[in-house]
Amino acid sequence: MIDTFNLIQLWASPFPRGEGFYFDLYSFGFFIAIYVAWIHLASWVDEDSADVGIDASFWNMIVICGALVGGLVFWSSPKPFLSFIGLILGAFVPVVLYITARNAVVAEDKKLFTPDHLKSLAEKYLKIRFDSEGIKESKNIPIRFIGKSEDKNKPGGDSKISRVEDSEYYQVALEVIYEAFQMRATDVHLEPGKDEMSVRFRIDGIMNQRESLTRQTGDAMVNILKVLANLDISEKRKPQDGSFSAEILDQPDDDQDAPKKKSKKPTILDFRVATAGSVAGEKMVLRILDGSKSMGSLKKLGMRDKLKDQIEAIVNQPHGMLIVCGPTGAGKSTTLYACLSEIDRFQKNVITLENPVEYQIENVTQIEINPKAGKTFASELRSILRQDPDVIYVGEIRDKETAEISCQAAQTGHMVFTTVHANDSVTAFGRLLDLGVAPFMIANSVSAILSQRLVRILCPECKVKYRPNPEILKKFNLSPDKYEFFYKSKSEVKPDEKDDSPPCSNCSGTGFRGRSGVYELLVLNENIKNLIRDNPSVGAIREEAVRTGMKYLQEDGLRQVVAGNTSIQEILRVCK
Repeated sequence: MIDTFNLIQLWASPFPRGEGFYFDLYSFGFFIAIYVAWIHLASWVDEDSADVGIDASFWNMIVICGALVGGLVFWSSPKPFLSFIGLILGAFVPVVLYITARNAVVAEDKKLFTPDHLKSLAEKYLKIRFDSEGIKESKNIPIRFIGKSEDKNKPGGDSKISRVEDSEYYQVALEVIYEAFQMRATDVHLEPGKDEMSVRFRIDGIMNQRESLTRQTGDAMVNILKVLANLDISEKRKPQDGSFSAEILDQPDDDQDAPKKKSKKPTILDFRVATAGSVAGEKMVLRILDGSKSMGSLKKLGMRDKLKDQIEAIVNQPHGMLIVCGPTGAGKSTTLYACLSEIDRFQKNVITLENPVEYQIENVTQIEINPKAGKTFASELRSILRQDPDVIYVGEIRDKETAEISCQAAQTGHMVFTTVHANDSVTAFGRLLDLGVAPFMIANSVSAILSQRLVRILCPECKVKYRPNPEILKKFNLSPDKYEFFYKSKSEVKPDEKDDSPPCSNCSGTGFRGRSGVYELLVLNENIKNLIRDNPSVGAIREEAVRTGMKYLQEDGLRQVVAGNTSIQEILRVCK
């Protein structure tokens, strides 16, 4: 029989406990905070190591092992101070070692926790301003801004340039513009946010994010560029348009004893500036035009030989109309400039109507459209018809009046080049019909319609060879025996197939460098002209065009894939 009294006495007495077996709320909170911070850092190490080309699996193992050791020390150490120190060292020392390793392989401006990086963090998060004079004196960027009213051949002397050069943010503007030039960007986007100014470059038709600026620095840079473009810096809501130029100078030679090289002709860049007010602030877009580049030829545009011969024959016709169609940025103007280069401009009177004039062409009368001053495509087109032109280049057909005058000019002994915004060559007819042009006028004036897109060219230094899927070959009617290997960019490789090699310096890790055109040419024969006059049906015209040998954009793009110039994924991205 159990003694009830002794049992109650034993239950009431305190249970003997030794040291430990306690729960401290503050210590547990500290552990959770360190653990959450470690999760974010470990995730960053995994992503960043893949971006910079460092062995991700090795550093992931180091970071995880360090955290395990730190956690073991934290829970087993009898002294709170030692447990805290062990947890911190185990969680963060491997990350510090990784940052040291990555700084040894990345460019100077990509390194972390350098004085410049710490200053940028302080400016961004603590709103601390640093004097930029030291930076301005230490860097010699080989670029000089030229205001809109300044003579490009006479450096200095412009009051606008003097005003912006005194600004402490002038160096930032030089760096961004020079970086855009080095990266082969065609557009620079300065987009305001709540706390910073986003900087993006359009390279080979794709937007690329660059290092953001603080909002104060970004706004100051926008004002500097507005002064150069002769815009009103006090107006931040209404859209404004302007332009300025820049001169790329020769790089200074660090070795004073080295023999001096023969100086090259400086590169002149022209910038078209457009601003617009947004909810977050004033956005600015700069279109970069390299004025030093000569006008290209049809051979340099990536056309196949048969298509090039057809275009040359159309261009040299005594009268008619060649329409180039495609979305914005598809290279329509470049193609028409190349067509103008095929014409003997010394024996023919060539006049262009452009908005704006992008490149200066020798022995060609170029007229810039200015709707604010009443100079529209239609009004100027009527005027130049009295200037005895042989060839007329109309920048774009936007309205019924311009379309009808262009068609009439093509029927009265003039060769007309123009562009239309349409998805393909056949739907360009629908676009003209929607503008109100009579079907018989289209049939009697239009000689051919060229639709085009620009596809990125694979980087020759890092493109990857692979065996294509037989189903893909079957879809495009290609023989698996004849086409055993295709190429794709390193960026299109699956994550489990990527190697740990550093990013390619030739293409900056994008896998592409430069662009080439893919084309769809519709030449109007008598059957197609009769279809347009009698029954302007897009479907019927397309069937007749294919029957007479027209190749779709995708078909022409496959020629670039087979040649190893681009990838199937790029063709599918650009062409439907």
